[in-house]
Amino acid sequence: MDLFEAISRKRACREFTDEPVDNQHIERLLYAASWAPIASNRTYRHCIVVDDARVIRAIRQISPSLQTNASLLIVIFTDLRTAESTVGRVAERCSAVDAGAAGENILLAATALGLGSQFTMISAMSGIRVVLGLPSHCRVDLIIPVGVAAKPLPPVSAVAPKKAQRVYRNQYEPE
Repeated sequence: MDLFEAISRKRACREFTDEPVDNQHIERLLYAASWAPIASNRTYRHCIVVDDARVIRAIRQISPSLQTNASLLIVIFTDLRTAESTVGRVAERCSAVDAGAAGENILLAATALGLGSQFTMISAMSGIRVVLGLPSHCRVDLIIPVGVAAKPLPPVSAVAPKKAQRVYRNQYEPE
């Protein structure tokens, strides 16, 4: 699938079948994440593949925004200690942007593979760390449910076009 087609077809999917995601697809999703930019080209962004139903259930219990029945979660997290020691005082901001870039790559790859996916933020940081066995210097940035969509996602023509953001050339021009 062409990149621009994947961009236009990408939709948030919250309802999935019980069909597991093929390991080859998981590897492709992780490959896409690995090609996202990262500040100073340092390795501080990592992923956890969660396919154990008990772990998914525990994450759903502590994260009310995770309203999905997906059988696969890809968790993107940042090792803040490594980020700060390699990037410096802008590490927290840079790492959040970097996590978003990796997440978007996963969403686009999922779309190209015919899978459903969505972004989910985490609010209960200490709880998610316990469930995933992460140390306190790690921050969970995104949880991405992935799977086979339970029903077809709406075609591009059925979705109202997004209102374009304002674009300025060379300088901001107030209205």
